[in-house]
Amino acid sequence: VAPALTLDALLADTPADAAAPDLRAAGLTPQHPAYLIYTSGSTGVPKGIVISHANICHFLRSGNALYGMAPDDVVFQGASVAFDLSMEEIWVPYLVGATLFVASPAMMGDVESLPGIIARANVTVIDTVPTLLAMITGDLPSVRLILLGGEALPEPLVARWATPTRKLFNTYGPTEATVVATAAEMRPGVPVTIGGPIANYSVYVAGEDLRLLGRGEPGELLIGGPGVAKGYLQRPELTADKFIANPYASDGADPLLYRSGDAVSLDAAGNILFHGRIDDQVKIRGFRVELGEIESRIQAKAGINQAAVVLRSDDGVDRLVAFLVPERGHAFDRAALRRTLAEQMPPYMVPGHFETAEVLPRLTSGKVDRKALRVAPLTVVEADGEQEPPENQTEAALLAAAKQVFGNQPIALDGDFFTDLGGHSLLAARFVGAVREAPALAGITLQDVYRERTLRRISDALIARTGGAGIETAIRDLAFVPPPLLRRALCGLAQAVALPFVIALATSQWLGIFVTYLLLTGGGLGFFGELGVLLLVYVAINAVTATIAVAAKWLVLGRTKPGRYPLWGAYYFRWWLAQRLAPLVHIKWLQGSPAIAVYLRLMGAKVGSDTLISDIDIGAPDLLIIGDGASLGGRLVIANAEIVGNELVIGRVEIGRDVAVGTSCVISHDTVIGDAAEIADLTTIPAGTRVGAGESWDGSPGRKVGMADGSDLPEQAPASARRRAGVMAIYVLLLGAIPAVGLLPIFPAFFLFDQISDSLSDFTDVDYHWYLPLLTWPTAMLMTAGTVLLIAGIRWIVLPRRRSGTYSIWSGFYLRKWSVALAAEVTLETLSSLFATVYMRAWYRLMGAQMGEGAEISTNLGSRHDLAEVGSRNFIADEVVYGEEEIRRGWMHLHPARTGARVFVGNDAVVPPGADIPDDVLIGIKSKPPANAEMAPGDTWFGSPPIKLPSRQRVDVGTLAQTYEPGTLVKLRRGVFEAFATSFSPMLYITLAITAIDWYFYPNILERDWSGLAISFVTVSVVIALIQSAAVIAMKWALMGVYQPGMQPMWSWWAMRTEAIAVAYWGLAGKVLLEHLQGTPFLPWALRLFGVKVGEGVCMLTTDITEFDCVTIGDFATINRTAALQTHLYEDRIMKVGRVVIGRGVSVGAFSTVLYDTKVGDYARLRPLTIVMKGESIPAHSEWEGAPAVPVVQTAPSDRAAA
Repeated sequence: VAPALTLDALLADTPADAAAPDLRAAGLTPQHPAYLIYTSGSTGVPKGIVISHANICHFLRSGNALYGMAPDDVVFQGASVAFDLSMEEIWVPYLVGATLFVASPAMMGDVESLPGIIARANVTVIDTVPTLLAMITGDLPSVRLILLGGEALPEPLVARWATPTRKLFNTYGPTEATVVATAAEMRPGVPVTIGGPIANYSVYVAGEDLRLLGRGEPGELLIGGPGVAKGYLQRPELTADKFIANPYASDGADPLLYRSGDAVSLDAAGNILFHGRIDDQVKIRGFRVELGEIESRIQAKAGINQAAVVLRSDDGVDRLVAFLVPERGHAFDRAALRRTLAEQMPPYMVPGHFETAEVLPRLTSGKVDRKALRVAPLTVVEADGEQEPPENQTEAALLAAAKQVFGNQPIALDGDFFTDLGGHSLLAARFVGAVREAPALAGITLQDVYRERTLRRISDALIARTGGAGIETAIRDLAFVPPPLLRRALCGLAQAVALPFVIALATSQWLGIFVTYLLLTGGGLGFFGELGVLLLVYVAINAVTATIAVAAKWLVLGRTKPGRYPLWGAYYFRWWLAQRLAPLVHIKWLQGSPAIAVYLRLMGAKVGSDTLISDIDIGAPDLLIIGDGASLGGRLVIANAEIVGNELVIGRVEIGRDVAVGTSCVISHDTVIGDAAEIADLTTIPAGTRVGAGESWDGSPGRKVGMADGSDLPEQAPASARRRAGVMAIYVLLLGAIPAVGLLPIFPAFFLFDQISDSLSDFTDVDYHWYLPLLTWPTAMLMTAGTVLLIAGIRWIVLPRRRSGTYSIWSGFYLRKWSVALAAEVTLETLSSLFATVYMRAWYRLMGAQMGEGAEISTNLGSRHDLAEVGSRNFIADEVVYGEEEIRRGWMHLHPARTGARVFVGNDAVVPPGADIPDDVLIGIKSKPPANAEMAPGDTWFGSPPIKLPSRQRVDVGTLAQTYEPGTLVKLRRGVFEAFATSFSPMLYITLAITAIDWYFYPNILERDWSGLAISFVTVSVVIALIQSAAVIAMKWALMGVYQPGMQPMWSWWAMRTEAIAVAYWGLAGKVLLEHLQGTPFLPWALRLFGVKVGEGVCMLTTDITEFDCVTIGDFATINRTAALQTHLYEDRIMKVGRVVIGRGVSVGAFSTVLYDTKVGDYARLRPLTIVMKGESIPAHSEWEGAPAVPVVQTAPSDRAAA
């Protein structure tokens, strides 16, 4: 602590001949504080900077060695002592014995009088900021030295004030480095720089990773030397962030560096070019902009005295606003300035508004007050003459919409929406939404913007569609009479009666196993005896529940009849119950095997011979016909039963012989696909469509793109009847054995349970039910780890190595590959909670996949791990189909799939076999990449067929440490948190199951009360489901509260918490309860508890919602099977969250996705596999289809839905 000097002591009269106080003797050292000065910083939180005597004394000596002040100088002192410029003004003259002229506040407030005041005082040196100097209109003949700093120096000031008889220095220095760190003497005609370091200082230009950069490379300026302070007062975390150990000096010189936060680069001569604050760089329309560069260009124009540019958000639209102070008597031509700037800079850098002022607001330091400018009222009205007039009404409507998006500024009708106007994907969606507000233009699509690019060409395209008057989408009155309350109530009552039995049957497959295991242990059978009994019981439970599902379909529904049925009516209830019991058969276990055809036939479908069917979702199985030799790809949705308005619409689907259907396709009702036709990945076949024989269809909506060329296809893979029968028998055996083998991790897990229980019982007599989670949590963790090791062991034993090639589906290789895929699918019951966690990389590497450093993946690779190469820092989202094999005519074709570094693949996208995606490419949700040759690094592709987006919205939220390069502690925190979060679901289930067994099942069994046992089983199944769901609801509100739109980096604590909620939502509430509530009045009730705003009479056949509070669903809306209301995306490793608003009476088709920041108008209809892009608005009473959405063209009027 420095020795204290009281005010009285300082003011006391001291004799002239008295000796000066010996401060060193009093304990003062050069390291003691000389002064403390506060600076607000970019966050607005004041930061106290302690400057030592050593800091300031060194600066004063080195500064004057550069400036050359002399005893006969008169120095003008006008800065506030709160601004460290005053230290230079006061103490450098003091050091040399110069005269100090102290200006009063009144003098500083009267800028017009300053030249006279300076002349009368014979001032020779002024030290100020460029803003104040620019305001001085007259000359200052007495001034020989001008020191400028604190702001960027415009070149016109140099030309005006630097003369042969007057030196002008441009200085730079943050308060943390004691007033000035670099300086340069400026001369007219020489580019403005901040020069180089003053005496004994050192500077470095470094990247974000502290790598030193070469000349011309922009980076951050780091400062070292004797003027660098030790840090901030009582701000240790901020000090550690901004004051770092010098990683460059090996000789111990300048051990501490200050990270200035200023963007600079070195010119060819080694001088420092100042580009502005890194945090003053702004992003507009996805482009990073240096405000200082724009200001310099404006101030270089004749007649402009001062200029300041700020980014404002007026009426929700971001735009640059320039505040100008014209020279007195100079006529300001706004249009001419705009034209000149447009010739020198990209359009997105040209300010959208020019505001003139007599003076700019200033801070105490003399700098421009930019915060005041961001909220200052705008008084200037832009002249109409600056805007090119539209040629027709369509252009006028497009122009009005563009002004809503880009701000009320002149817009070139022939300017490229992306490269000239600075648009990106989100602005394109907002522009389309604004255009659709005009009913005559409601049919505009995003494809129009991406394809045509300029307002004039978009207008021409819209006019051309209808031959002259713009385009009118088929907007009809799609309103319907809501189903009566009594009908909804009666249906809900019937569903309430059925649901306990549905839940109990679904629960039996796991709860029955736990009951069996706990009854067996200690019974004297021994390990292998217990294992054998447990496996047989599991097989029996699956066989019985599957039989019940098939039998119930025929008993409850019988043969499905095509037609339209009232929603919530008696037929709807019967269809719903059959649908709810169908998942008792694990159809994903059957995919790719002959067994799936047998199952579909049992459900009433007509399936030909030699068919190959993968994962399939069917609305009405007995209305499906599949011809001989057809191959159906994975994740196929047969939407032949869907809800539209107030009706359940059911129809037939006929797929011909030798048809090939790709991955993730949707085939609607009343469709026929002719023999040998080919349907590409992510293609929809709309309702009522007829695909001709041999035709090739692609896209959503599906369109004929040519004729299929089957000339290079081999003949059907041969297999004798004996081989077929033998292979079928093996499949049946494996379907019983492999799922049962998946139970093996239960044994070591519960062995651990018993050991911990026995150990704890030695220390306490408390009933173990009170501390049961202490036993079940490690049990759940070990069961998860054991399952990972089990599936890895199966993979390497059964299928040591998989290579590219062509294999018969009757071969042993195919059978082994299918076995591994089945084992992976079975273990997902336990391991699905690991998706999107830090453990996925390790698990998939263990399985043989090539996983790059820092890659994130959240999808099932089945048995394709050898052929999957995921690049570093990738993000592969949920349900992506990655390199799935292609099967045609009984032959399986395997090819590797690869992604480069920093690739993003969105939810439900399809990466086909053989794909090689370059670095930094983004593939959107439910999209597919183009051919490899068409892709380039940095591309963005969206939709089906894929469309290349010229520009997309990019954001900078968080740091590299929160997105791509987390530190060790952050990784450890996430790993520990996710270990507990992913094991919470099985822990809670095991806890509740053991409690139920001990308290209810054991007494019934001991008393041989079998009816009581059955009642207890059903009751307990429902109660466990309710408790688990309630636990997730409580977790959601405790961890997240109310979800709000915003952006959060992937490695942030916020993102970790919300992922934990998603895992619990799907693993606990979803599996045990919410999925069974689909299609009932009770699912909206449950979702309201999570925060979803759900209206009256809503029918939801999906639970795919995450950020619950951001979803609003209007009255009598319908969300069909496999549809998603997606309120977030993880592009650029930033979780972007927004709202989704579904209007009254809206119908969302199967496998459709409504992205965030969207609104779907009342009674609008979205057909299957439709994607509403972020920022879009769908007009009311309109019908849409496709990815991205396009209006449906009605070829004939359709009847209104009946009440």
